[in-house]
Amino acid sequence: MNDNTPKDSRGLYLLIAVVLALGIWFFVDEYGNNGSAYQAKMEIREIPIEYLGKEQLADRGLMLLSDGTTESVDLTFEGPRLLVVQLDRDAVRLTVDLTGITTTGTQTLRYNRAYLNEQGRATLSANQKYAKLTVTVSRNSVESATVNIGEMSHKEVDVRCELNGNVADGCSAGEIQLSQSVIDVQGQEDALNEIAYAKVSLILGDAAMESVTQSLNCQLYNDSDEPLDMEQFYLKTKQITATLPIYMTKQLPLTITLVSEGKISESDVSYLIRPETVTVSGEASALNGVEEINLGEMNLLSLVGSGARTFHTYAVIVPEGCTNRSGVSTATLEIAFKDMTTRTVTTSNFHPDADLPAGKSVVFETESLDVQIYGPAQSVQAVTGDDIQVTPNLDDFSSASGSYSVPAEFTIPGFRKVGVLGTYQLQVQILDSSGT
Repeated sequence: MNDNTPKDSRGLYLLIAVVLALGIWFFVDEYGNNGSAYQAKMEIREIPIEYLGKEQLADRGLMLLSDGTTESVDLTFEGPRLLVVQLDRDAVRLTVDLTGITTTGTQTLRYNRAYLNEQGRATLSANQKYAKLTVTVSRNSVESATVNIGEMSHKEVDVRCELNGNVADGCSAGEIQLSQSVIDVQGQEDALNEIAYAKVSLILGDAAMESVTQSLNCQLYNDSDEPLDMEQFYLKTKQITATLPIYMTKQLPLTITLVSEGKISESDVSYLIRPETVTVSGEASALNGVEEINLGEMNLLSLVGSGARTFHTYAVIVPEGCTNRSGVSTATLEIAFKDMTTRTVTTSNFHPDADLPAGKSVVFETESLDVQIYGPAQSVQAVTGDDIQVTPNLDDFSSASGSYSVPAEFTIPGFRKVGVLGTYQLQVQILDSSGT
């Protein structure tokens, strides 16, 4: 290759050279030892043993003690050098099954070797996985694991709950509720004596507006508030459910619905409600969209004649599931007419029903009515008997003949704000076309 060789060609030649070198190296490594692969050894030290069946031990009142128990094993693997160097210590799993143990004391159990496959399942032993590649375990630091089994002691431990986060503005938190306030812890007596309390941590996040419920793992602590190694204890209750009620707080105005009737409208009265507002708290779902508490209805016509100023009591009913933080259970409506008086006027200004069927006539047997009227004082004083027109309501008597007591209806032309209080009857005689 001379200086005139193109640069692209030089790169190609270099790649070919590397591939050929790797091929030669691979061939020599696999077949250069008199037709066989060169052998190599690799020691993987302190592979931890995983002990299975601790819960079954605890059910029998037994536990695995760390003192005198084999914690790890050293393994030496032997096989083709190209394969041995690929061994991954993290894929080696050593397990010991404790489910058959029923007594205390030091005992010897065989451990099982396995490799985790690509899916993380320990289904193939080390020898099986590499059998076709002739990789074997040539040496163990120990052939079997020694386990030390002791009796469990019990201790009841109080559970505390730590809050992490905060509630949103306008909200308040209630009292933390735990599914259990005390848990039973099993373990060696010396280790149990170090336990001061158990703690769970409830995560609220930022600006929590609704109640939070979580299932939380327990952590044990000593008197110095230092966490203890949970491996030395057995907890039958591994999780505690913690709930923190969070309430939205609102100051809601109290309102009343004024029902207009007759000649009276809301503009004719002045009123106030005491107290004007109450403070209510509850779940956000119960208070979202709630902007007031309505006390009920007040029919304005019913107040006429009851005096210049009246007082009415209503129950304060908060939305379902909410709490009245103000402690006020009733409210008072104070209401008065701005200008209202009553007066009794005698009238004989009777007029027949305009809708009376053809061939019918009416004779009024009632000679006069004493009618109580209401309205602004100046207007009421100006009304005379001739201003009040009285008409019989014959809706239910249009086909009848004879003498009847029928409802009276009133109009007071020229006096828009004056009305009549109460109901009245007229005695009338209904005649047909023959005059009978």
